[in-house]
Amino acid sequence: MIGQILDALAGRVSAADVVTKTDDTLTLAISAEGETRVAGGRSRASHLRVLRGGRAGCAVTRDDDVAELAGHAMLAAASGEELELFLPAPSPLAEVSTATPQAAAAETAVLDGLARALLDRVVRNNRRVEVWSERSSGSVRVANSRGVLAGYDVTLAGAGAVVESIGAGWAPPCRVHLSGAALPTLFDIEGLAAEVNRRLDAPLVELSRALPASPLVCLAPRALATFLRPLRAALLGREAWLGRSPLRGRRGEQVFDEKLSLTDDPLVPGRPGSRPIDDEGVPSRRLPLVERGRLLAFATDLSVGVRANAPSTGHGWRLPSVAPRVGFTNLLMGPGSADRQGLLAGVSSLILIEELDWGAGPNPLGGAIALRAPWAYLVEAGEVRGRLDGVVLTGNVFDALTRIAAVGSDSTWIGSHCLPSMVVEGLGVGVGET
Repeated sequence: MIGQILDALAGRVSAADVVTKTDDTLTLAISAEGETRVAGGRSRASHLRVLRGGRAGCAVTRDDDVAELAGHAMLAAASGEELELFLPAPSPLAEVSTATPQAAAAETAVLDGLARALLDRVVRNNRRVEVWSERSSGSVRVANSRGVLAGYDVTLAGAGAVVESIGAGWAPPCRVHLSGAALPTLFDIEGLAAEVNRRLDAPLVELSRALPASPLVCLAPRALATFLRPLRAALLGREAWLGRSPLRGRRGEQVFDEKLSLTDDPLVPGRPGSRPIDDEGVPSRRLPLVERGRLLAFATDLSVGVRANAPSTGHGWRLPSVAPRVGFTNLLMGPGSADRQGLLAGVSSLILIEELDWGAGPNPLGGAIALRAPWAYLVEAGEVRGRLDGVVLTGNVFDALTRIAAVGSDSTWIGSHCLPSMVVEGLGVGVGET
């Protein structure tokens, strides 16, 4: 179909690019009452962009009506934004694993086995547990009017749980998950279960004395993924090059603590964001963003690049019913040398935060935060004393990233992020707040 779309536009537009994505998803969930539910779905979407008369227009279809798709895109271009876009020519692509046959072929019995393996490891009399497992299998095909024609298969498989304490020792819901191109292994399931048990087994404690105004805070990988949201926004697309990003115009400067290194890497094998080519036909490549605190690059697509006079970094994405956008693939933070226990043992007292809730709030570009930490722990002399209730983390993310005390060696994949634990100074911690 992708070739038919471009053929239908020959001689009618100055340029065009299109991406077609298919997906076949199967999900199995086991409720707290033991009921098993299975759901499946299939989808296909084609996202077309045309350039006509110096203006761009986009359209999306989920069926095979090529003429309708082309007509809608040309109609959109009649009143679209002015854009002098130069599409990429064909070029060699790196090899990267984006799918596994085992995940693509996984049926209900396999998913049921994964979900029950996780359930068996976290279920207890004083817990309410829901588990799920899922696999999706699909393809991505990219083409443009300059001769690009490429594609790759994609699988994504995962498992997760929501675990709640009941009765004495109440705790908020503990949500964990993992995902990748391959089916989770038993080792992966054991790791998820260990995280749940570590979080829930710590008793609830009350502080016997007031915390320092700005105690040391250790952000575990799941918490760090949320904490870095302002930084991700500041490194992306139009805001980074032309907009309100606080990092705009600072490439090459020492912006953060030298312990911070950040890279976007679409060529990591088998991760959720892995791909050999982006949705605009630009070959994928590894992009160092921050190296030892020095700002090196911003993520860019074709349209932002032409306005900023910068080449695309291969970070164009097309999603159904959404305009083309810039987005990361696999975001990796450089690890340190100390394991989790080493980070905790190195200080007399700190607050360990396993998870943060972003919630509603101001635009993340400002960096100011006031985030609930439903899973926070008091650590003294290297030992976790217990869980703290009502913790709120305040401060500014960009400021905190200039005061990193330590980075752990415990890099963990959280979706398409690979992050270690990180100890930072200068954040406010309120306890007993709502």
